Amino acid sequence: MSIRAHLPKVADAVVVGGGIIGCSTAYYLALAGLDVVVCEKGWVGCEQSSRNWGLIRKQGRHPAEIPLTIHSLELWHELATKVDRDIGFRVNGTLYLSDTEKRYDANRKWLEHAQAFDLDTAMLGMEELRTVAPGIRNQARDALFTPSDASADPHLAMQALAELVMQEGGQILEQCAVRGVDIEAGRVAGVITEHGRIRAPAVVCAGGAWSGYFCRPLGIQLPQLKVISSVMLSQPTDHVLGPALWSQGMGLRRRPDGSYIVAPAGNADCPITPDFLRFARSYLPTYRDSKETVKLQFTRRFLTELSWPVAPSHRHRSPFECERVLDPKPNHSLIERVRRRLGDTFPDLADIQVSRIWAGMIDVMPDELPVIDECHSLPGLVISTGYSGHGFGIGPGAGQVTADLVLGQGNSSSLISGLRLGRLG
Repeated sequence: MSIRAHLPKVADAVVVGGGIIGCSTAYYLALAGLDVVVCEKGWVGCEQSSRNWGLIRKQGRHPAEIPLTIHSLELWHELATKVDRDIGFRVNGTLYLSDTEKRYDANRKWLEHAQAFDLDTAMLGMEELRTVAPGIRNQARDALFTPSDASADPHLAMQALAELVMQEGGQILEQCAVRGVDIEAGRVAGVITEHGRIRAPAVVCAGGAWSGYFCRPLGIQLPQLKVISSVMLSQPTDHVLGPALWSQGMGLRRRPDGSYIVAPAGNADCPITPDFLRFARSYLPTYRDSKETVKLQFTRRFLTELSWPVAPSHRHRSPFECERVLDPKPNHSLIERVRRRLGDTFPDLADIQVSRIWAGMIDVMPDELPVIDECHSLPGLVISTGYSGHGFGIGPGAGQVTADLVLGQGNSSSLISGLRLGRLG
């Protein structure tokens, strides 16, 4: 794919970040006829947008996110027909096992949300479960199942989405870090990139895990932290599991080639950073609920971020250029643990062979919900970040409502009423 590297002097809107949210936003802005430019410090989808599990699920979402997730799935169906390649989009359903009493109670409770939104979710008894998940073992309780949920290949989908942006007239500039927002008369006037200035009346911050630092010089506090998620890709196997599966400590999705994405669901590593100390109080309730599965790490990440300038200069090299791609090390012990659990649950997959292991840095918010909002203290700035591991599946819908905010259209306001910045205090 050829990404144009010409830096324009003027645009209608600049999107900071070339992940699933940034490219989706740019696509819908371009469809509306705007001259839009995406500035990506690394490469399109190089961070969490291409490292996730590829799930497009309504099941398990927070009620505040369900309307946008339903809309996003509709858009995924449309996008899959617009691209000229297979992006791995499949309607395969999502299955949550009830392998602990706590998980069973949570599944039963979430079924109430599904019924409120008229979803096709149901609890499967043992016989139905064995039909949907052949070869499953060690299950004693009903499982939660939403057959209309889907999945796609993150890498293929990101590349196809970037191509759609350019087909509609948008530009994507890789290796083009935005050092800061240009402000005139108290409102957005453009951005200053490492290669020069782009004048624009609207800027979208879709920088994922970098958004908090990007917004801080603007006087905007985003209580955002980073969490590391480890993932494994298996060699292809003949065992067929249709739906994506989630259980205590294990997530699983079969790809079209017969290989499996396997991850230690709910288990992650949280690096202690200056932001961790800054926002610790906001995260205490969440940490109390997840301290058995989220492990704190003190690494060089703390010193790296401590060295970042408090008031970065637009004239000098920024942290965005010093670290083009967040590429954390995977937790091999978590991967080994999930392999053992996989074998216990599906004996046919006990000897599954590993093809590749990687990790991604997830940007999280205290309530694990994204922020999609206009910045009223700086007119012209729209923030779309903090997707807490949900960004890929919700991406097209989130991009469309973010674009609506830039365009000044209020027809999407009901989809994001619970996702505004003000809820965080």
